[in-house]
Amino acid sequence: MSSVPAGTAEARPNQREHILDTALRLMSERGATGMSMRQLAAACDLQVAAIYHYFESKDALLAAVVAERRYGDRVVDPLPVDPAAPPAERLADLYRVVFAGAMEEQAIWRLLIGEGMRGEPTVLPVGGELLDLMVPAARGWLAASVPELDDTDGAAELLVGQMVVGFVRSVFRPDLDTAEVAEEGVRALTAVLLA
Repeated sequence: MSSVPAGTAEARPNQREHILDTALRLMSERGATGMSMRQLAAACDLQVAAIYHYFESKDALLAAVVAERRYGDRVVDPLPVDPAAPPAERLADLYRVVFAGAMEEQAIWRLLIGEGMRGEPTVLPVGGELLDLMVPAARGWLAASVPELDDTDGAAELLVGQMVVGFVRSVFRPDLDTAEVAEEGVRALTAVLLA
């Protein structure tokens, strides 16, 4: 048992990351407006002042939750697509990887989409920035993986749109296997882009 009283946790090297992880979990469950800094502090076993030491406001915390995911750095990574495969297979593999990545980040998606639908002013620019990253990233992935496509710009918009549709489908149809949701996206993209 720790000798540190509850609410006075010692500063840990990863305390900021712990706060961010806990904030993401709470915000994705309750929404940004539904989570108070006091609730976050209690969930982290900290004093509220410790939260404000790292984040000056809930708005700054929300921005940091998304920024900490480093999407800008991650979207430039090449995707594992076999360049010798036929175009339909390369497109399918690309989409499967992108969709799997989106599903791994579903706490962020739930937070951004939910708060965005409520018009939460703090989340709108953060979600917009993420979308602004996704379409150029998809354009680059498609140009590198499926250069046969006539309209990479349109294809990128479709790929990102299909990813969002797949995510929404998995939210409202939790009984569906995410692999099957991904295959529905593959079929739709292949039918439109490689017909």
